[in-house]
Amino acid sequence: MIDFTPITLHAQETFERYMARDNIALSDMNFTNCFMWRHAREIAYAVLEDMLVIQTRYAGSEPFVFFPIGADCIESALRVLENLKVHYASLNLPLHLASMSKEQANIIDSHFGIKSIPVREKFDYIYNVAQLIALSGRKYHKKKNHLNAFLQEYPHFVFEEISARNIPAILETYEMWFGANPNKNTGLEFEYLGIKDALMAYEKLGLKGGVIFINGKVAAFSFGEVLPCVLESELSTESNKGTESSEQGDCARCGKVAVMHIEKADSQYRGIYQAINQQVLEHCFSDCMWVNREEDLGIEGLRKAKLSYQPAFLLEKFKATIQG
Repeated sequence: MIDFTPITLHAQETFERYMARDNIALSDMNFTNCFMWRHAREIAYAVLEDMLVIQTRYAGSEPFVFFPIGADCIESALRVLENLKVHYASLNLPLHLASMSKEQANIIDSHFGIKSIPVREKFDYIYNVAQLIALSGRKYHKKKNHLNAFLQEYPHFVFEEISARNIPAILETYEMWFGANPNKNTGLEFEYLGIKDALMAYEKLGLKGGVIFINGKVAAFSFGEVLPCVLESELSTESNKGTESSEQGDCARCGKVAVMHIEKADSQYRGIYQAINQQVLEHCFSDCMWVNREEDLGIEGLRKAKLSYQPAFLLEKFKATIQG
């Protein structure tokens, strides 16, 4: 039997030690992401043969794991996967794998003789940071118009990087926004708890972000972090067709990738979302080439919004089930 330990803030060092060994630009296994969403689902981890294995279980569903993190070679990862297969078989369960990269899926398919399945609603959206800061050209015309409208109507807005000094004001405003939301549901409640946790542990988590004040009141805030990885993606794959701004070439590389965890704003201010997006990237992540704005979860409105920002490409994610 394998004992999985529920994730707490104390697990950050363990996660980061193993993540640093791999080149992971996917958002799912990032520690902050796991820590924030532990209210919505059971998230636990185990260290097996000096590799990190993250297990997730939604209420009423069978658990799934991510590909072992920090392996020194493919053979080591496959040994752990074989052990996981035996472990879940002892519980009368199959081994479910989720959020695998294309490379990881190919390894699984070859070794276990199966066919991994791409999960479109889980694909991460990757954007060029410099382009989202400048918003130049026809493809960003509407976004630039919204941003200009904001700048003209609220010329005295104040942008500050998030810090211990303004976190109390952000928390107070966010609690007010959440309480006034007439469409609260379980998902939003879990997000609310996760955002509060992240802000309370902001410095410890190594987060970066900003807040916009209008007339002394919080109007928007957003935060994320930098992933120390080299991002490579085939930009002309079939999965990336249909994103109008897909660039052509063999691959895109950069040693820093920003990942944005949260973006919240008061929509009464026209252009506020364009403003917080542009300001945070300019002030906090301008040294990154790419920004990962995570997945759309299959939500039509969210997909439309993410596509409207013209992603450079999508990071594919795959799932697979291996019977014991």
